[in-house]
Amino acid sequence: MTGNLLIIMSDEHQARAMGCAGHPFVQTPNFDRLATDSLRFTNAYTPSPICVPTRAAFAAGRYVHQIRLWDNAMPYIGDPPGWGHALQSKDIPVESIGKLHYRKADDPAGFDVEHIPMNVVGGVGMVWASIRKEDERISPDARMLGDYIGPGDSKYTDYDAAVVTRTRQWFAERAADDDGRPWCLFVGLVAPHFPLVVPERFFNLYPLEALPEVKLHPRDGHPRHPWVEKQNAFMDSESKFRDERERLTAIAAYYGLCSWLDSNVGEILSALEASGMAGDTTVVYTSDHGDNAGARGLWGKSNMYEESAAVPLMIRGPRVEPGTCDTTVSLIDLSETVTDHFGADLPGRRPGRSL
Repeated sequence: MTGNLLIIMSDEHQARAMGCAGHPFVQTPNFDRLATDSLRFTNAYTPSPICVPTRAAFAAGRYVHQIRLWDNAMPYIGDPPGWGHALQSKDIPVESIGKLHYRKADDPAGFDVEHIPMNVVGGVGMVWASIRKEDERISPDARMLGDYIGPGDSKYTDYDAAVVTRTRQWFAERAADDDGRPWCLFVGLVAPHFPLVVPERFFNLYPLEALPEVKLHPRDGHPRHPWVEKQNAFMDSESKFRDERERLTAIAAYYGLCSWLDSNVGEILSALEASGMAGDTTVVYTSDHGDNAGARGLWGKSNMYEESAAVPLMIRGPRVEPGTCDTTVSLIDLSETVTDHFGADLPGRRPGRSL
């Protein structure tokens, strides 16, 4: 067991959308700085390209087909027990700040305290565009990406700002506490998840006229796979753009949200440093899944293309040698890493391997 553990998980951050991952224009100076001191996994993947099942699988350390929580209407309730419960059984303080996407705050989900949690609305959730029962498929009335796209503030950007503020406070409180036990803190940020609204200074980093063409767009003669065509037809975000300028605005807003996320992670890491606990804290950054962000004329996630299924993953800590690792890993492995870090035990066989 070596010190504290800080896990930062964003929502919908495309693995390639970082300067350190070789993206040709996205600006992420804080991620790039973190990467220089971290082990960055270049082939990390989500266990499901949908929010709720991913987070349940990560919590439990088991694949979706093992926990049987398949979609956004089946949130985690603390069963099967996961890494949080393993830490609690070992008397390790384990808390969360921000987005979890579990069922509700009073479920025994493995945290001693959930600070300003964002969970599934009403504890119920919704399944859009289900393929299994086509005659029962439901389509939202509003645009998935939001009625307004562009510079500004949204409930999600306000929420992320509140998560950063609460995290800074948490570090200060913990540093002043005389509890000498190592701790685990999970911080959940929402960006770059839609709506595609981002503070103006980050939107302005990506002038519309400078954006390159997206890859494999159907209008350029690249037909989509029939299954993907059928899935997309029910929530065709591309067809709902008002004009070409709004489509480009959506791309700029997505990458702007990646830079907004980068700024927030930078603030969190600076606060950790200021608390005096950075030297004793292993830091993990990842996301629950990616976003197609216009590739193939697709938006959101929900498929197995690289843009949707690959996730960023880097670990910085006293026992971690900086560099890159090309071995294919997943958030299931990260789950196993959490228990391994604290020498905790979770009964039952799990498929992950500690990173």
